[in-house]
Amino acid sequence: MAYKKTKSEENKKDYTVEPFVKDEDKKQTEEQKVQQDNIENKKEESKVEAKQPEKNLADEYLNMARIIQADFDNYRKRTAESIKQAKLDGVTQAVEIFIPCLDVFKKAKEMISDDNSRKGIEMLEDQIRSSLKELGVEKIETIGKQFDPNLHHCLMVMEDKTKPDNIVLEEYQAGYRLGDKIIKYSQVIVNKLKEEK
Repeated sequence: MAYKKTKSEENKKDYTVEPFVKDEDKKQTEEQKVQQDNIENKKEESKVEAKQPEKNLADEYLNMARIIQADFDNYRKRTAESIKQAKLDGVTQAVEIFIPCLDVFKKAKEMISDDNSRKGIEMLEDQIRSSLKELGVEKIETIGKQFDPNLHHCLMVMEDKTKPDNIVLEEYQAGYRLGDKIIKYSQVIVNKLKEEK
């Protein structure tokens, strides 16, 4: 048996009102939302693009700062090295002037017979030697040492069978060096033994 509606149920009608919206209006509102979303996306992209050149510019400035700092470090090292070299050259020039005085003192001591005068000259010679030592100047050792062409200049050779071959026998003039730099080569006489046949 089928259910029949009563008259009271039939009289009851649903009078709720649905908003009247056409399909075209729905499409327009959806398109507007999409357009609004697109506009917002474009704004965000333009902000990102605007930040990108700023970042590239900051990286460029950072690289420039690093290059300038490296250049300054190199300049500082070159300047320190040139100052050191200039000081070394100045000391070398001054020492080259004083070295002949030491040779004169040596000859003067040999010529003076008075002990007091000789002691006075020795005091002057010692003072000059100690001043040179403070500057880093050292006398090149010669007598009894192996002949070294990097340090000694051979004036002549002699034969002394009691001493080994190629040994410095006498020093004619003293040589001096400042660190590794030779200011004046020692002038020496070298022992040269003849080869026995």
